[in-house]
Amino acid sequence: MNALVPDGPEPPDPDPIRNARPGPSDTLIIDGAGMAGLPLLGTIVAVCGDDGAPPYLVRWTAGDYESLVFPGAGARIEKHR
Repeated sequence: MNALVPDGPEPPDPDPIRNARPGPSDTLIIDGAGMAGLPLLGTIVAVCGDDGAPPYLVRWTAGDYESLVFPGAGARIEKHR
């Protein structure tokens, strides 16, 4: 075995949402959760947990309302640029 060549693919990130360290103005996307299987999109208004952890206060683009969210499977963060 060569130490420079890994034995297989990298294991998946166990908590990609928290490790993304979301912050205000980032976009939360929940795939397949909207009408007709479309993604739900929202802007994170506040991170209410410690060290980037949920819940997040999110303003949803569809419906123009806010809710506290504990994202699960199918959720991802797009960092605000």
